[in-house]
Amino acid sequence: MRPVEAERDIFLRKKDRHAPSEHGKFLEFSKQQKESDVAIHCNQPPSAAETVPATLLHPVFGQFLEDCETHEITKQDNILTRELSAAMSTFYSDEALRAQAVRDVFAKGGIRFTPTQIEDTKYITDGDISLDGHRFVIAEFKNEVGCTGAEPYAQASLYYLEATRRYAAKMGHSVLPCFIVLVFGPYLAFAGASWNLRPVVQVLSTTLPMHYHLSDTKMRTTVARHLGSLKKAIGTLEEHYRELSHQARPDSMPYSQLFPYPTSFTCRQHGTRQNFKYSRQPFSEKLVFFGSLVSTDDICIKFVRRYSQQVHLRCASMGCAPALLGFECIPGGWFMVVMHALPSDYVCLDSFQASGGCLGRIRDQLIQLHRDGFVHGDIRSTNIMVLKDETKFMILDFDWAGKIGETRYPMNVNTEIYRPEGAIDGALIQAGHDIAMLDFIAGWSQNVPEPMDVEDVH
Repeated sequence: MRPVEAERDIFLRKKDRHAPSEHGKFLEFSKQQKESDVAIHCNQPPSAAETVPATLLHPVFGQFLEDCETHEITKQDNILTRELSAAMSTFYSDEALRAQAVRDVFAKGGIRFTPTQIEDTKYITDGDISLDGHRFVIAEFKNEVGCTGAEPYAQASLYYLEATRRYAAKMGHSVLPCFIVLVFGPYLAFAGASWNLRPVVQVLSTTLPMHYHLSDTKMRTTVARHLGSLKKAIGTLEEHYRELSHQARPDSMPYSQLFPYPTSFTCRQHGTRQNFKYSRQPFSEKLVFFGSLVSTDDICIKFVRRYSQQVHLRCASMGCAPALLGFECIPGGWFMVVMHALPSDYVCLDSFQASGGCLGRIRDQLIQLHRDGFVHGDIRSTNIMVLKDETKFMILDFDWAGKIGETRYPMNVNTEIYRPEGAIDGALIQAGHDIAMLDFIAGWSQNVPEPMDVEDVH
């Protein structure tokens, strides 16, 4: 296992220096992104994706997303929105004129982008904001959408790479967070950039059309909230880098990756704040981690966009789910679920031939859950753990669970595995679907009564 700094150094040695203005062009960028060992994880193509997104590597990005929905707009936000709309809706003969005009408007609004030359290179940004050499906002300008040249998202991602190249392999304890502001013609967009073992870039907004009609108060409000949120985020990152410059570097970084930034939760039982340490990520493609409390108790930490705390607690009270230690909302639409880790003598049902009696007890507990008014929604062999002596079992993954008659399937339900009829995107999750999936696992599909309807459990 190599530490973070060593992994970053390996990536940087493989990723040669190239001018972002040239290698941000379609042919060059797409070629590099198809090579897994040098691709920037910016979700383009889909294979170039990071399991832990930027919104979980630093809180500023998730907070920006929430602020874009809730920020209380000020007079200054509205003035900047109006003047930026006028400047960006104007035609310019070249990119430099557009960039200067837009930078001037941002500066009047308190956001000062300055073109600077990246150290040890000839690369000059279109504008950035920095502190002690750390660029924490990078702006990229294009004159119009149809103009030739580099793609702005790709070019800005490469500027971030080059701007952080001299720090990344020496500062393995930091994700080096940075906002990216994209201005292309009359359109405005935002992204977040950070480091794990390589740069991780995540789009943080839809593309905002700045040539909206003055009567479009919804769009004007949306833009004003984004700009106000950007100002707040800039202040947060400036403070972050000010503190970073005074922080002592850790003596060692024993991990081979950076984990999500939350390292504490409020204990459900006692209401106290509990600190924890991550130890590993058992599945590279899932946001599931193992760790330990100060008391050395092993825990499992999971980050999800949707989860039923209520159903988890009900199953735990029935003795068929791990104890739920903490459940918290994380900025950016995330939930952090903390539970006891199961002992190693539990095995996954997909790798264990359980007896009919054991499967029957699981079925009975599901029926009881349904009588209580709840569904699980994703009863698969990978979501059921059994002790080898079959004295106990645990149901996991309550991401889709909820109340009968209210809870619906999410987007992109995996239909490459068995699903009962009606288990499709957006449909109500039926109690019978849980039973049908368990019966399929058990091989009982041809020998059991028809799955129950919702009405059968009331």
